[in-house]
Amino acid sequence: MTVLSNCHTHTQFCDGRSTAEDMVLSALDKGFVSLGFSTHAPQLFDESYCVLPAREEEYRQEILRLREKYQGQIRIYLGIERDLFSCADPARYDYYLASVHYLPTLHGYVTVDGTADMVASSIRDVYAGSGFAFAKQYFELLAGYAKAWRPPIIGHFDLFRKNNGKLHFVDEESIAYKDMVVSTLSSIRESGAMLEVNTGAIARGYMDGQYPNDFALRTWQQLGGEVIVSSDCHDAKDLNCAFDRMPKLLDALGFDHVVRLGHDTLFERVPL
Repeated sequence: MTVLSNCHTHTQFCDGRSTAEDMVLSALDKGFVSLGFSTHAPQLFDESYCVLPAREEEYRQEILRLREKYQGQIRIYLGIERDLFSCADPARYDYYLASVHYLPTLHGYVTVDGTADMVASSIRDVYAGSGFAFAKQYFELLAGYAKAWRPPIIGHFDLFRKNNGKLHFVDEESIAYKDMVVSTLSSIRESGAMLEVNTGAIARGYMDGQYPNDFALRTWQQLGGEVIVSSDCHDAKDLNCAFDRMPKLLDALGFDHVVRLGHDTLFERVPL
């Protein structure tokens, strides 16, 4: 099975390198049946990576223009990646990915997936050296977001793993960590959300694996949860990054299908 779709796509409207139309052309070249755009939603304390509030409507209109221009060739969806602390209204979009990129602290917001130096400084100065406390707050916020908003998709479930391979601030094989993962996934399962299988860290060289890790995905399968594969694409050439690997991995972990953005319906199941 080939995924032939991507729901997590960033362009020059936020921190992506490619234009929206370049993403469409890449999707057509790769034989995609659908493509979903998901610019980082506006939020008010860090505008360095998200679409600016003044440009949100411009983003919406560009994706709608492309939808009409390429009608009959590929189905295009207008989505958004909404951080927990965003001010965007997801009801204005076809779908959204719910993500947590920041943790609120007495020292202000700290980044979950910034540079290794930024994360190391936060753990040292804000969390008294406890990477477990850093991860625990992240998971608590993600679980609360899922319960309160009941989003369609949870983005990059264990995002902080981007730097864990370098910093080793939390032991992913420990019983305490795995218990925390199981608890968080159980809360997300109750919300009805899908879990994104995100290959973005592979494309950008941060890890050789996907978010979530294999243990989390196996647990999610046992809970009966749905998965949707995405590349978290920021560059058109990476639109299908590692898409050949993910079906094999998911099959080995017990999944028999994935969900993708459909040609005729928003979400459709595709057998592995």
